[in-house]
Amino acid sequence: MAEHVQPRIFEALTPPHESTIIFLHGRGDSGHNVAPSLLFRPVNSDHSEASRSNSSLTFRHLLPRTKFVFPTAAKRRVQVYGDGTKINQWFDMESLAITDLEEEIQIEGIKESTDYILQLIKEEVDAGIPPEKIVIMGISQGCATGAIVTMRYPGTLGGFVGMSGWLPFISQVENMFREGSDTTTVVRHIEKTLGSDKEITEENITEALKTPVFLGHGVLDTKILPRCGERLRDALKSAKFEKVVFVTYSVGHWWCDEELLHIAVWLGMKGFSVNGLRTFIGTDIESLKEQALSHSDS
Repeated sequence: MAEHVQPRIFEALTPPHESTIIFLHGRGDSGHNVAPSLLFRPVNSDHSEASRSNSSLTFRHLLPRTKFVFPTAAKRRVQVYGDGTKINQWFDMESLAITDLEEEIQIEGIKESTDYILQLIKEEVDAGIPPEKIVIMGISQGCATGAIVTMRYPGTLGGFVGMSGWLPFISQVENMFREGSDTTTVVRHIEKTLGSDKEITEENITEALKTPVFLGHGVLDTKILPRCGERLRDALKSAKFEKVVFVTYSVGHWWCDEELLHIAVWLGMKGFSVNGLRTFIGTDIESLKEQALSHSDS
């Protein structure tokens, strides 16, 4: 396994620690760098004057009993540069515009990175957190990596939250589903592509497909086009993940506060401890629930 720096960890703000979010940064970023942007900036929204002027409640406050783990991708050579340059990336790739171009250079990194994240999940489970309370969350290449982790995990996770991302090997996956392959066959194909000998059973897949999915994408994203997020959504629906939500936002290649608020509400509906929502919507929780489950909920 490649060498990784220690993840940046933020314990639950309010004990006891009930759940864990493992957040996967984008290409060229790091867990240490992205953590403050996600956790420490006040969340603002247009629901009310109080929510527009909020200066104290952050995403971390909204999920007070959740531990946050921010791993950093290993430094990998960027082959397209041709000069030996290395950056933090979960896997190398030829192009962001065509995500499945030259897929063979992606394989080694996807295998190593997803094995690493699966090990982080195991460590949380060994520490007493049930898989149903562990969420894989990622942006851009972190979303792409998280999608493969979710498909490879042999059981039900608390959720997969993907932002502004895509699914690696998407054309292969789409073609297999189009030709009538079931999800077990597709996941076995992914494992074979990665050079993994991990056994994939129908029972494992049945449990994995119970993992709920929340996907957000900016309609102004010119780096990873919204169509990439739509193809990820459609592939997960073809795989028959039981609950897939896809929501678009007026933002570019990043998240927005409204998206974070929707994610917190969505997790609350899945049984995670959420606090502070009255600041945003008073007692009218149903209106926010409707937003958090809007667009393409299956």
